[in-house]
Amino acid sequence: MILSVSRRTDIPAFYSDWFFKCLEDGFVLVPNPINPKKIAKIPLKKFEIIDISTNLVGDKKIETKGNIEGIVFWSKNPKPMLNQIEKLKDFVFYFLYTLNSYPSHIEGGLPPLEERIKTFRELSKHCPVIWRYDPILFADGIDIKWHIKNFKYLCENLKDYTKHCKISFVIESYSGCSKSVHAPSEKDKNILLENFSKIAKENGIQIEACAESGDWSKYGIVPSKCIDGEIFERLLTKKYANLGLTFKRKNNKIDGQRKNCGCMPAVDIGRYDTCNHKCNYCYARKSKHSSMYDTPQGEIYDRKTELEFGII
Repeated sequence: MILSVSRRTDIPAFYSDWFFKCLEDGFVLVPNPINPKKIAKIPLKKFEIIDISTNLVGDKKIETKGNIEGIVFWSKNPKPMLNQIEKLKDFVFYFLYTLNSYPSHIEGGLPPLEERIKTFRELSKHCPVIWRYDPILFADGIDIKWHIKNFKYLCENLKDYTKHCKISFVIESYSGCSKSVHAPSEKDKNILLENFSKIAKENGIQIEACAESGDWSKYGIVPSKCIDGEIFERLLTKKYANLGLTFKRKNNKIDGQRKNCGCMPAVDIGRYDTCNHKCNYCYARKSKHSSMYDTPQGEIYDRKTELEFGII
């Protein structure tokens, strides 16, 4: 199982203690996004190889335990998790770090840009970090020139700490998207991406498009797989290199995802409407704000029985 932490909220920024408590308990309770009364209990046990045997014809039999083969973290500010990141030393994981330079009226609740760049660099000492420059949007004072200038600045500051940048454009139809922002026209998208491609190439960074329908291969931009089986193949193979094992993971598409999403299946443990970043384009804000602590997991800590929550 690949664990997604999380598309629905920023767990590293706001709920690191909650997450590590779940790991310690060995499970997490996840309310269904459509029907919150329906709750899944997800075991959280690290994947381990406990025995390898070889039969007479040379075939290997591998005995394993645990279910978390890898973790992908999504965050705009993983700094609160850094002081506990050693707790992940037995897991295979990487971060998708969204780093834009939008003003505070568009992305509220974030530390200053320079602090986030510093966090990005520090985090890269512990695991692979993939930069997300998204969503790309236009607003008053934010146009083509603004994006080219800021993208160049970020590339120059991150080039020694990542080799990949995932991009996407704002989706205006999301309920959490403010009317003060809008997507660039197709013409403007091409102008931006032509310039981004040149800047990224100069800094040794590959741009990948997240769930976008456009064909931008002429700029060297390829489709993205944010939850990427190939990354986990490499990380697991490296971890067990002393055993001479090679891991293969299928990049099957997740059911129910957007048409052009290339992510492999994963279990997301987040909850919508629990992020405090206050971004005015967010797809994960739909109703009154709550907290990841306002979940059945907290009730379990208060010794309520699992049966009371209709756990499946």
